[in-house]
Amino acid sequence: MSPASSTAAPVSASPLKPTQPPTPGSPPVHTLSLDVDAFTADIEALRAELDAGRGDDDARHLHRVRLAGHALWLLGWAFAWIPNPFSVLAIALARSVRWTCVAHHILHKGYDKVDGLPQRETSRGFAKGWRRFVDWPDWLEPEAWKREHNQLHHYRLGEVHDPDVVELNAAWIARLPRPLRYVAVAFIAMGWKFLYFSPSNTGALQDARAGHRLPPNSDVRLDARLISPFHARGREVWRVSFLPYALWAFVLMPALFLPLGVDAALTALATSLLAELVTNLHTFAIVVPNHAGDDVYRFEGKTKGRAEFWLRQITGSVNFRTGGDLNDLLHGWLNYQIEHHVWPDMTMRQYQLAQPKLAALCAKHGVPYVQQSVFQRVAMTVRVMVGDAPSPVLQFQDSARKAA
Repeated sequence: MSPASSTAAPVSASPLKPTQPPTPGSPPVHTLSLDVDAFTADIEALRAELDAGRGDDDARHLHRVRLAGHALWLLGWAFAWIPNPFSVLAIALARSVRWTCVAHHILHKGYDKVDGLPQRETSRGFAKGWRRFVDWPDWLEPEAWKREHNQLHHYRLGEVHDPDVVELNAAWIARLPRPLRYVAVAFIAMGWKFLYFSPSNTGALQDARAGHRLPPNSDVRLDARLISPFHARGREVWRVSFLPYALWAFVLMPALFLPLGVDAALTALATSLLAELVTNLHTFAIVVPNHAGDDVYRFEGKTKGRAEFWLRQITGSVNFRTGGDLNDLLHGWLNYQIEHHVWPDMTMRQYQLAQPKLAALCAKHGVPYVQQSVFQRVAMTVRVMVGDAPSPVLQFQDSARKAA
């Protein structure tokens, strides 16, 4: 299944077009015709250009982003013992920044080749051992996250073995009575890191250890045993994810305010719980829609060559509005999802430089490049989850290779 292969004869760029009629109830099958050699050369040249410009500016940029997260965290907690919306929003955004901006890019090895950074700011030392509660205290356990996200999601994007395919994970929602569908979406969005992402991460790591994988076309995406403290699989989730983070965020941090009185500590607890609700809603909005919608491609089988890998990452991903550190911070740098999937191991600053150039490259070769506001994509994602949008929409199949 492929839009093209590196051995296919180069042809002129053209829009997507059907290669064969779909069977009843299946999505349309499309192919993409392009000059594969020229496309590959352009992608490689852009990567070389971006790597040549990597250096001290990337390190300083990372430190500014980390400083912003730390400042939000400290200011939020400084007033957490007094009921106020600022503390809720500041702590929530600090939690989002730690994950989506800092941990995400460091654990993808984005800063491993930036000279002068200490080991704790590279994938070799970040969030290791006790530093997890300094660098990235969260529901997500770093090693499990790397297995589920860095490996399965990035290198099986849009396939049945991608653990983050929205329409597969939400298939059960579409079977509910219509009013309950929206209730279910709201419930999941408010607690999705606890309800889905944390157990999914640990489950993926457990499956890797046991040599297991999701069965093809499975409609059961998350084993309920992963959230049960009475099962071995669930006990590991509770031990490495649920309990450490809950004790940190909802026991230890509020307890620091006990010298100010029990009421102050309880207010700090309420602030932390509300911040958790807000950060779940925020990260749901900037993470989940990245690969959902009726203009996003789905795929069958592993990629065959670099060109096909890059094409899948581009046509299987969506960007939000890009540009400016404040805008990008609020989007968690996930507004550069296409660039990130093409080059997972780049710095946040490199993505800012890459985005207009990759968009122009895609326009040159006739490769679909989807970019919309996060609000449009959230609305699209909700339609997918409740069963109102056709999904998956398009597929590249082996017939596309022959047509190209």
